Amino acid sequence: MSWPQRAYRLASRALALPLLGWLWWRGRREPGYRQNLRQRLGFIPIEPESFGCIWVHAASVGEVQAVQPLLHALLKEWPAHAIVVSTQTPTGARALHAHWGERLRHVFAPIDTPGAMARFLNRLQPRLLVLVERELWPEWLQQCRANAVPVALVNARLSERSVRTYSRWRGLMQPVWAQLTVLAADPESAACFRALGVPEARLHETGNLKFDIAAPGAPAALPSAFDGRTLIVAGSTHEGDETAWLDAWKELASEHPQWLLVLVPRHPQRFDAAAQLVQSRGFSLARRSRGETPSAATQVMLIDAMGELTHWYQHAALCFVGGTLAPIGGHNPLEPMAVGQPVLFGPHTHNAAALYSEIERTGAGVCVRDAQALAHAARRWLTQPATQAAHADAARALIAQHQGAAERSLARLQPLFRPAGIPNVSRVATATMGKSTAWFDPALLNAVTEQTFDPQARAGSTALATGSGRGQVLRIGDGERGQVLRHYRRGGLMAKLSKDRFWRTAPHESRAMREFALLRQMRSWALPVPAPVAASHRPRGACFYEADIVVGLIPDSANAVQLLQQRALTTTEWAALGQAIRRIHERQVFHADLNAHNLLLDGAGQAWVVDFDKCEVRAGEDWKARNLERLLRSLRKEAGRVTPYHWTEAADWAALIGGYQSISTFP
Repeated sequence: MSWPQRAYRLASRALALPLLGWLWWRGRREPGYRQNLRQRLGFIPIEPESFGCIWVHAASVGEVQAVQPLLHALLKEWPAHAIVVSTQTPTGARALHAHWGERLRHVFAPIDTPGAMARFLNRLQPRLLVLVERELWPEWLQQCRANAVPVALVNARLSERSVRTYSRWRGLMQPVWAQLTVLAADPESAACFRALGVPEARLHETGNLKFDIAAPGAPAALPSAFDGRTLIVAGSTHEGDETAWLDAWKELASEHPQWLLVLVPRHPQRFDAAAQLVQSRGFSLARRSRGETPSAATQVMLIDAMGELTHWYQHAALCFVGGTLAPIGGHNPLEPMAVGQPVLFGPHTHNAAALYSEIERTGAGVCVRDAQALAHAARRWLTQPATQAAHADAARALIAQHQGAAERSLARLQPLFRPAGIPNVSRVATATMGKSTAWFDPALLNAVTEQTFDPQARAGSTALATGSGRGQVLRIGDGERGQVLRHYRRGGLMAKLSKDRFWRTAPHESRAMREFALLRQMRSWALPVPAPVAASHRPRGACFYEADIVVGLIPDSANAVQLLQQRALTTTEWAALGQAIRRIHERQVFHADLNAHNLLLDGAGQAWVVDFDKCEVRAGEDWKARNLERLLRSLRKEAGRVTPYHWTEAADWAALIGGYQSISTFP
């Protein structure tokens, strides 16, 4: 780790407490900031069904809206229980819940400190992190690198000014550019990421996801009080936007008293301030939160409620996008355009400069520099229907031209999480039995009890002779539905003190649950490993626990040592074993005990790998050669231990390595 990264870690730790204090202070006006503060430190609820998920981070409302088309596309490929969305703001969380309800799991994102991120990853164990637009947090990215979690930046937007900023922090950010897969929203952003050092193979221009936001259905009718009124909707406004509109409204309202200015502030904490601003200018005001509707004398309608902007855009005769006359950088202009509306906007559009430039160039919108230009444009559009209709046609054409970004983005994400098909993704149920905890797959087991993991209670169970001499392994049931029960035991010197008790830890960190979760993830990749059926964590006293796991039986199989005692393996069989190991290594799965007892061949000649106790997804490449060396030592050890043993080291090992090397990349 470089010294800038170490310095950043120290600074983030030092700022953690002030940041939490700021969140608490901000919660005075927005109580949501005071909720779930533990999650900001990484203490998210543990839901085993989310292990191995795709983690999508959408910081606030804009990112939640932008990523909706991609989430819809992902759900076609990947089950709902395997997608988790994090936000930083409560408004983002509300927007997510309003659209998805309970269909997607939501958590608050951790602050960017080593401890918070480590706890978060430990409790979520994602297979892929998808960041939306510009959320590049150094500690998040560093820990994802260390844990071999791929990271993609979708709908990525970057300005030349941001390039200069990131370039000044080269020591901190340089490792990030080689790590990211960037799906750029526009050519200009792609060029910026290329200048920073994102490899060409990881840089793709997939388009702006916001073009794919589905047009809403027909809007609900407005109350009769709005009859005869022409609605001009200024959406996502800040103080500078509202000031300009109220300046323009002096002459517009007097010229056209039937026109009604509808203000929709961006942030709820500004609702009262916006109302005071309107009233201080002497305009007659109605507030949505009070259930008020406009009278004939009402000049301004304030929508001081969340989640209604699209509804008002649908009823508008003219739409303005906020954050553009105020020096904010511009909010989403595609939201009104998706309902067929052209847009007015101010000059401050650096958040999406390329998009706003194209809108202006194609005639889908017009840029106004000040209140006077705003009044002129509004007057022209609303009194010349043909002019506004031409702009509306251009807006619809622009939307149609750029649609498809979600499918293009999904195609680039698939190699990162490489779904093997929903049927391979097991569900997870939990059960509590006294102080014991169990996880199980309800498709393979109806329920679990203490007897599920008790060898003496499993009538008809038979011991499996693995030859390893340590594990207590039983075969349960018959045929294709057969299962294997393994009781975790210690090895080495610790076994002399305790054969099967381990230092107490949380259930999700226990050996059984970690192996269960890893098997579940590997099965989703269609790797040659047994199906996870059930796992248990049983506390023993104040300091210890015992653990068991039940996995699916691999019918008509034997391990390599058992087979070598009977006959020599063919070149094809050795190659199959090498290919099975390579497939697991390609997924960065480190097998802590890769030995000849954990390699199986079934009756059809298919190779399998079993016993993933203390294994993990691990970054890097150097450990893979050492993993193979461990297997070679195991094969040599058995040659001196058992007789007969049909093993010819030079030829057989060459055949295994040949199979290993025959897979260049995972399909």
